Amino acid sequence: MPADSSAFFLTEPPDEAPPHQPAPLGWSGTSSFLLGVLVILCMVVMYVQVSSLVDGAPSLARHGLYTDQRAELDITEVTTLPTSAFAPVPDQVSRGFTRAAQWFRLEMPPGLVGEAVVVVQPSYLDDVRVYTPDPGVVTGWRLFQLGDRHPAPERSRLDLGFSVAFKPVAGQAVFVRVRTLNAHNIRVRVLQPAVADRENAVLLVGFGVYCGAVLVLAAAAAVAALAYRDRHWAANAGFQLATLGAMVFFFGLGGRFLLPGDPLLADQLASWFGFAQYFTGALFYRLLFREYGAPAWLLHLQSLLMLFLPLQVLLTIGGRFDLAMQAGNLILPLAVLVMGLAVVFVRSDDVVLLNLLRINTISTTMFFLLAYATHQGLIEARFLHLYPGVFISLMTAVLLHLTLLRRRELLGREQEGTQRTLALVRQQVQFERRRRLEDGRFLGMLMHEMRSPLSVVAVAAGALERKLGDAGVGQRTGQSIERDLRRIGTSVGQMRSVLQQVQAVSELEHLMGGHGPAQKPGFVQDRCEADALMGRLRDLLAQEPRVDASEMRPRAPGRLVRGSAPLVEMMVRNLVDNALKYSPPESVVRCACELRTGVFDVVGLTIRVSNRIGPVGAPDPARLFGKYYRAPLAHQHSGSGLGLYWVRGTARLCGGDVEFEQRDDDVSFGLVLTFVGDNE
Repeated sequence: MPADSSAFFLTEPPDEAPPHQPAPLGWSGTSSFLLGVLVILCMVVMYVQVSSLVDGAPSLARHGLYTDQRAELDITEVTTLPTSAFAPVPDQVSRGFTRAAQWFRLEMPPGLVGEAVVVVQPSYLDDVRVYTPDPGVVTGWRLFQLGDRHPAPERSRLDLGFSVAFKPVAGQAVFVRVRTLNAHNIRVRVLQPAVADRENAVLLVGFGVYCGAVLVLAAAAAVAALAYRDRHWAANAGFQLATLGAMVFFFGLGGRFLLPGDPLLADQLASWFGFAQYFTGALFYRLLFREYGAPAWLLHLQSLLMLFLPLQVLLTIGGRFDLAMQAGNLILPLAVLVMGLAVVFVRSDDVVLLNLLRINTISTTMFFLLAYATHQGLIEARFLHLYPGVFISLMTAVLLHLTLLRRRELLGREQEGTQRTLALVRQQVQFERRRRLEDGRFLGMLMHEMRSPLSVVAVAAGALERKLGDAGVGQRTGQSIERDLRRIGTSVGQMRSVLQQVQAVSELEHLMGGHGPAQKPGFVQDRCEADALMGRLRDLLAQEPRVDASEMRPRAPGRLVRGSAPLVEMMVRNLVDNALKYSPPESVVRCACELRTGVFDVVGLTIRVSNRIGPVGAPDPARLFGKYYRAPLAHQHSGSGLGLYWVRGTARLCGGDVEFEQRDDDVSFGLVLTFVGDNE
């Protein structure tokens, strides 16, 4: 039963239950919606609570922020600004993507002794400069150049964030300048060295656990793709690997360990991995939604969004990285919206798989809503907003892996069911073959046993007729006996004809059922010349006074017809006998030959036998070629109902067919024969 797309987690019960059984228990649409709302609220609370648990220690300094829109001021000019120019801000601020330079003024509180550490996060800020008071420098300020575009080995501390150790002086300020295009949230703190070291260790462990989990899921997806030859698993593996690569470079580990001497290349690789993450994710979701019945217009829209990847690549190559990032910020919400619409439209009989897709969509949508609320100042920015992709990408990786596992389980069940059905069909086919073999043996024995008595009856009737002529019986009595003897001869002939048809049908079914020799039977392999065949048929049909065979002229010299000439004659004879038998007694049966043309050449011919509908009436087209079929009024004529069945089956074995057509009071049967090709 298809799942109700309006429900979040449980399918709707049927509107009407059968009267003999109680209605199944289930959730209504309202309760399913409320359950979905409850899940959303739980996810929001969990996200906020997890973020608060990993926020870390608050800053020891008081913070002020000044925004240099043109990014032209230097440290000397900034230090001359009044204190009121710096707006009080918390440790973490959300500034959006901007070219402006953010100047943080960190005022050291009294009582702070020993060494302190300035920590700036996240790890993918373009340009970070920390200025600490130093009377030994001409400007009075010592500069620490940081940022992901500055070589990592030149930093004084190799943390995941950007950190600088200094000796604070109460009442003095430390200035931090941040300019970046690839981060919404910026967090600046002053911490004790032990606290900074502990938080960095925890961050490293957490990121290591994240990388290990995603790597295991990606490897498992790759193995499944190879084992099952499944493109869904392959697309998921690519998606997870691109996500992992993007996270490694965003956390600064790519520039620190892989490319320590080339920070610009590391920064570019972070962008490329981000583009690849979006593209492979969109590709994976498109494959998944297409399989489960998403409408075509929505798939086209998703394909259109995937075209933004070449645009971002061109902008990046052209040096307009800011526009590439803005394009990404534009299309990512649209992609999430399309994904949400797709989940509404997808259909699956399995509630578990459908709910996994819905949970994934809900979590992704809520993530973007929370990020937007944070950027607008509606929610206080937390630590998880510095690395937003970690939380959602890990949840997405787990949910998508569970989704594909469920899909694999369902496919396995379907394959098992198909195999069981196939095994049952094979058993039925074998049973049918054995039955046909037994029927064939029985018919063979029966026909053999009946031929002898029929031959005896025919011989006896002939002998009796000769003896009656020698005995000299009366004329009236002799005529009556001769009439009875002719009836006996006619009946014997009819019985022999029926037996021949039964034997021919038995042999035909034996060949069609695969019991014959491995090679095609002789009459199928035989060939006959078309014009010579038509001449033999005209001579044969000319003996019937009611048959008009004047149009039996194919005009295809040199062309060969599939099938032996005697076989074609038998098929035509059957059609003509039917026409003579079931047409009005004084009507004419017309026989004609028509060439059949293909695209470039003549491919065959049709021998058409036409007659008027007699007292028996028109045959049923749907049952006409069925085995043992006879019209309700046809039982006044002898027959077995096997003639047309045999003709069509034999014609198809030879690559042809038999057509039926009725126009007003006329019916016609067309025996389709095919020509032998030049390469045969």
